[in-house]
Amino acid sequence: MLPYLIKFKEIALDILFPRICLNCEKHLDGENGFICNACFSSIKINSAFFCPVCRGRLPDMEKICHPKSRFFLAPAGEYSDPILQKIIQSLKYQGIKNLAPVLGEFLIKYLNSLNPQCSMLNSIIIPIPLHKSRERQRGFNQAKLMAEYVAGHFNLPLVEGLKRIKKTESQAKMKNKGERLKNISGCFKVVNPESVKEKNVILIDDVFTTGDTISEAVKILKENRCGKIIALVAAKA
Repeated sequence: MLPYLIKFKEIALDILFPRICLNCEKHLDGENGFICNACFSSIKINSAFFCPVCRGRLPDMEKICHPKSRFFLAPAGEYSDPILQKIIQSLKYQGIKNLAPVLGEFLIKYLNSLNPQCSMLNSIIIPIPLHKSRERQRGFNQAKLMAEYVAGHFNLPLVEGLKRIKKTESQAKMKNKGERLKNISGCFKVVNPESVKEKNVILIDDVFTTGDTISEAVKILKENRCGKIIALVAAKA
């Protein structure tokens, strides 16, 4: 389709079906995405890393209180925030793919707010992968879309370094910690060990809930001799 026809189609659709904010339902005149600027700006943003074990705040972003966890938790916001929660759920479960850049922008806003000593130089970005059947069903991997946005902004390499080789049940359906660990165990494989060897990794996902999925990804990355790992997520529950 010719560019002017595409533009005409977009204008026609905006007239027939005017876009409204996902949260306040205000008309989005001249605003991009599905969230108005006022609602996006009202989402509370964190200003530090956290310990993935006790969820304690790590203001210096250099030392962790539970070293056995082997990674820093970097949640941009809290899942209890109703607007952020709505954005994540609408992307993940309603298939509103255009919300991925909104979360990507939120991650960038969070990273820019951190202490300048938190350097991401010489890091690679790796999204948490979906199993191919689940990605086919959903139509996209929300973690990869967010990772592409962040990588592009900071000019960092995006490496699809992990592959999900085991189709797991939803972790939310598991009754206890033992079931969750058994469900997620052995689900990841490093695609190319040389691509992660001695590299600092920013691991990206949408939500950090129990931490079992990210912990399993960290485990396999560390077995393949990667460097420091930061788990960057839109929200922690």
